Amino acid sequence: MHTRTLRVVLTVNLAVFLLVCVAFLLHHLGVGLYPDGMDSWLESNQWLMWTAAALTVASALLGLVTQRPGADR
Repeated sequence: MHTRTLRVVLTVNLAVFLLVCVAFLLHHLGVGLYPDGMDSWLESNQWLMWTAAALTVASALLGLVTQRPGADR
């Protein structure tokens, strides 16, 4: 497996995960940046946050398993 491809996938996954975390954090803080319907959507769709977290952990574990010492140099 090419390590560059894996790094791109992990970077994109991390960016999406952080975006989801920030969105849910702002919702829980009650900042009021979202439209009225968005608050109820976030409440009923917290699976998105947990799915993003699970995918990030799985990708990180995959990166650790497939990484060989000195292979990317």
